[in-house]
Amino acid sequence: MLKPYTSDDFKLLEKWVTDEDLLLQFAGTDFSYPMTTQQMTTYQLSYPERRFYVAYEHEVPFAFGEIILQDSGIPKLARILVGESLLRGKGLGGKFIKSLLAESDRLYNTKTAELLVWDQNIAAIKCYERAGFIYSPEIYTILIWKDKKYNIHKMTFYF
Repeated sequence: MLKPYTSDDFKLLEKWVTDEDLLLQFAGTDFSYPMTTQQMTTYQLSYPERRFYVAYEHEVPFAFGEIILQDSGIPKLARILVGESLLRGKGLGGKFIKSLLAESDRLYNTKTAELLVWDQNIAAIKCYERAGFIYSPEIYTILIWKDKKYNIHKMTFYF
């Protein structure tokens, strides 16, 4: 079940994002570690059109994600995180992705959705592929952070 993110949910992100590497993988360079409520509030105020969600299974929160309507009119899933490390690898990520896709279709009546993924995040790529996304082998962009290069690829879902 998806619920819109509220500021009360920040404590989940604070608990789930346990180190700088995970924050970079989850959120790119928009936030610095440790993530703070002020950073999140500033981000939300800067992008009021973006939709933020927390996923629940049996009333237990397990994931966070964002839907961004791009200038092209195609929604992009972003900042996807299955929170508790013990819950990863159990199919919840795929369930969450499918919920975000259904919400994207409901909101934007779209024929496609996109997301960006670091090519070294194999677990995420496999999760997205199981949900129906197609991986593009061409590098979409390169992120350089602290003298390290990250190849970022686009993945596309067709409804």
